[in-house]
Amino acid sequence: MIKQSVKVVNSTGLHARPAATLAKIVKKYDATLTLVNNGKEVPIKGMMSILGAGVKGNSMIDLICDGQDELAFMTELKSAFAAGFGEAC
Repeated sequence: MIKQSVKVVNSTGLHARPAATLAKIVKKYDATLTLVNNGKEVPIKGMMSILGAGVKGNSMIDLICDGQDELAFMTELKSAFAAGFGEAC
């Protein structure tokens, strides 16, 4: 299990476009992802669970990856968050 804090650089948070991009990343890996936002742990299965986490822009969240390919998964997640999921932040 790997736990990492990341900043959500998107000013509007994890709305539909970044949530869709994050959901695509999640589907590529066997490891599970849990997002911790304001102390609330949300298991991420797809786009609806991401939107349901209510992540605001410019906030800090924790990501927990657990599974066989967790290292590669976390590496891709950190890159995606740092790049703002391809949006102009």
